[in-house]
Amino acid sequence: MKKTTLVAAVLTAAFLMTSCDEPCDCEGDEAPILGAPSNIIPLATADSLYKNYGNSRVDLIELAENITEEGDTIPEEDARYKKATRAVRLPYKQLKEYLAYIEQEADTAGVEIVELRVYFGKYNDSFIEKNKKGRATVFLNPATEFTLADGKKDTVSYAIITGANGAKRAEMVGKILNPKEGDVGLGDGEEIDSQSGDRGQVIPPPYTDPNDF
Repeated sequence: MKKTTLVAAVLTAAFLMTSCDEPCDCEGDEAPILGAPSNIIPLATADSLYKNYGNSRVDLIELAENITEEGDTIPEEDARYKKATRAVRLPYKQLKEYLAYIEQEADTAGVEIVELRVYFGKYNDSFIEKNKKGRATVFLNPATEFTLADGKKDTVSYAIITGANGAKRAEMVGKILNPKEGDVGLGDGEEIDSQSGDRGQVIPPPYTDPNDF
C-alpha cells in the first residue's frame, strides 16, 4: 500500500512539473502588482497645487476674458461670462486608445516616443461648441529625438508623414507648419498624420460636489 502511494505521489509531481511547461492559469502566472511610479504625489500636494492655481490665476483670467469690445466688464450673472478652465476631462478608454495609436504609429515610422507633452491651448470665439468658445484647454502630442540642422540633438514634437508608397516617417511639427528656406517639404502624394490629441471636456469648477478637488 505504501509503495502504491509513493508511486502516485511521484507521478503527480511529475505531471505538475511538465504541465507548467504549457500556458496555464496557474496562480504564479498572474501579472505582478506594480509599485507606485515616481511621479505619484501625495493627495495633499495635489490639493495644494489645485488651490494655488485657483488663488493666483483664476481671478486674473476671468477678469481679462470678461471685457467687452467697448471696455465694459461682463458680470458673472451674464450669459456671456466665461469661467476659467480648472480641469480637462479625458475619458480613460479614449486616452488608452490614443496612447495605443501613437505607439503604433511610432513603431511604423521607426521612432521612439521619448516624451508625451501636454500643451496649453485656447479655443477661439468662433469654435463650434458653445461651451468651449474662448475657453482654455490642453492637447497632447508625442515627442522624439531629432538631429537638428546644426548637428545637435533635441527632443521635439512630431507628426507622421505617410508617403505615396505607404512608408512612414516622423517629422518635426515646426518644419511642417512653418517650413524655412531649405527645408524639405511634402512630396507628391505624401500626407500628414497628426499625432495631436484633444477633444477633452473643459470643466469650470470649483465644483459644488464636496467630494472632489
